[in-house]
Amino acid sequence: MSVRKTPASTPARVRLLLVVIAMALPLLAADLLLRALQLPKGNDRVLLLAGSPLQTGDEGYRRYEPRRRIEHSAVYGNQLAYRSHFQSNNRGLISHPDLARGQTVDLAIVGDSFGEGIGGYAWIPSWQQSWLRPRGLTSINYAIGGSGFEDFAIAARAARTQHQASKVLVLFIEHDAYRPYQRMASQPGCSYYSNGWLDRWVGPLACNLYGVVWHHVAADQSDQQRLTEGVSRQQYGLIPAMNKAIAQLNQRRQPAQVSTEPSTSSAPTNAPPLRYGAIPVASLRAISAIKALYGNQQMLLVQLPDQPQPWSSAAQAQRSAFGQQLSQASGVAIVDLGAQCPLTTSDFHQLDNHPNQNGYARLEACLKRSPEVRAFLLSKPAKP
Repeated sequence: MSVRKTPASTPARVRLLLVVIAMALPLLAADLLLRALQLPKGNDRVLLLAGSPLQTGDEGYRRYEPRRRIEHSAVYGNQLAYRSHFQSNNRGLISHPDLARGQTVDLAIVGDSFGEGIGGYAWIPSWQQSWLRPRGLTSINYAIGGSGFEDFAIAARAARTQHQASKVLVLFIEHDAYRPYQRMASQPGCSYYSNGWLDRWVGPLACNLYGVVWHHVAADQSDQQRLTEGVSRQQYGLIPAMNKAIAQLNQRRQPAQVSTEPSTSSAPTNAPPLRYGAIPVASLRAISAIKALYGNQQMLLVQLPDQPQPWSSAAQAQRSAFGQQLSQASGVAIVDLGAQCPLTTSDFHQLDNHPNQNGYARLEACLKRSPEVRAFLLSKPAKP
């Protein structure tokens, strides 16, 4: 009498492996398809940094290594958008002159990549040397790419506490008000926006996994070498697509409300909607913090042009509405340098939204001759 054998059951580990493979195959296929189609769009931009890492120091503001020749470049698709060179001072800032620890300054300058001169040249240090110094004004420039209003407040406080700065000049574009504060970190391969404990967990993979990254490259490369470096680092596929979707979701979830103080709680009912939505509370608090440190008369906001003219009527209305709401909410005067110094398409890069060499040269000239800026800088500081 024969005994019928029952088939052996599949081991649990094998079943688990099959489930993992079944789940991974569609993801792998989606990743390969996105890479082949060069998606998500917008991820063809690669930022390259040579000469020094960029990171947030103990004081809370961004800086390079001291006395380094810095180069920023950007690649879009298969084109090199720009190469711009800077020299950091002894404080790791794109500023002139070197300053001893505790040395008193007359003016602190805070800003973002426009104030740093990304895409062009170090126009603020040029202005410091050619206009401020001859008038007996010592200054320090904290403007560095990616900074927002909260970064401005931290830098302004450092200038006040470390260098007893008498006045502060805030150079900004509209989008700066919508950038939340985020520390920067670096490792041998790149500089990036820090994600805290996750930085240690992902290690070198941060250069490929994180959304906004400045890839470290060798100095003194040819344009073709820079282009090759950029193209090799373009991030397409499933993970970049997920990062982009998460970033967009977080932006939508961020509270964006204007100040709740009675005198500044709402915009005029007929005001057009702002380009990026209502001004975040954190940015208004940052401006208020600077104002509390320096006083209303020792602080000036200067809005730089971030779009070529001629502006459409809608764009002009939105820009004016933003300036009015910011000024009303903060109680600080704003100078619209875009109105005094209109930049045209030829003053901006074709692939990138930063001004080019000519655009920054025009900004420097306009800053020198602006009546409001000159009056602010040449007036004697009010006694505390």
